[in-house]
Amino acid sequence: MRQRHDERGVALLMALVTAALVTAIATTMVMSSSTDLVITGNTRASMEAMYAAEAAGQRAIGELATIADWSTVLAAPPGNVTATFDDGETMVRAPDGRSLSVPVLTAARQAASAVTYGPGFGADSPVWRLFGHADIRALLPPGVTSPPAYVLIHVADDGGDGDGDPESDANGQLIVYAEAYGVSGAHRAVELAVSRVTPGTIRVLSWKDPR
Repeated sequence: MRQRHDERGVALLMALVTAALVTAIATTMVMSSSTDLVITGNTRASMEAMYAAEAAGQRAIGELATIADWSTVLAAPPGNVTATFDDGETMVRAPDGRSLSVPVLTAARQAASAVTYGPGFGADSPVWRLFGHADIRALLPPGVTSPPAYVLIHVADDGGDGDGDPESDANGQLIVYAEAYGVSGAHRAVELAVSRVTPGTIRVLSWKDPR
C-alpha cells in the first residue's frame, strides 16, 4: 500500500511539473506572439511615416518649382513665402495623440543642422525656414487615401553658394527636409538637395534618410 501511495505521489508530482512546464511554454509563446505583433506594428508604422515624409518632400518640390525667387522662401518670417497647404497652426497633434509644438520642432531642426553641418559653412550655414506643415491629407489630391500622418517641411539655403547670406539663394539650390509623425510613435524624415534646372523644373541632387 505504501508503495502505491508513493507511486501516486510521484505521479501527482510529475503531473504538476508537466502542467507547470506546459503553462510556462504557453505563456512564453503568447508573449513571443505579442512581441512579434508589436514589432510588426511598429515596423509598419515606421514605413508608413517614411512614405508620408517622401510624399511631403515631393509635394514641397512641386510647390518650390512654381516660385521664381527662392530667396522669398528663405526670408525671415513672417515675410517668407510658405506652401499653399500650410495650416498655420503652432500646436498640432500627431495621429497617435502626441502634442507637437511647431516652433519647438523648427528650433530642433536648426540645432540638429548645426551638429550635422558643423562650423564649416561659416556665414553660409543653413538657417531653416518652415515651408509648410499639415495633415498629410491636405497635400494629396481629392480621393487619394493615405495612412494617417502629420508632416512638416523645412527649407534652407544649400550653404555652397558662398554669398555669406543664408537668407538669399544665389545658385538655385536648396535643402528640403520633410518629416512625418505617424501612429505608434513613428517619426521618419528625408533630406533632399534640389536644384532649379529651368523655370518650373527641379532636379533632385541627393536624397538621404537622416536616421
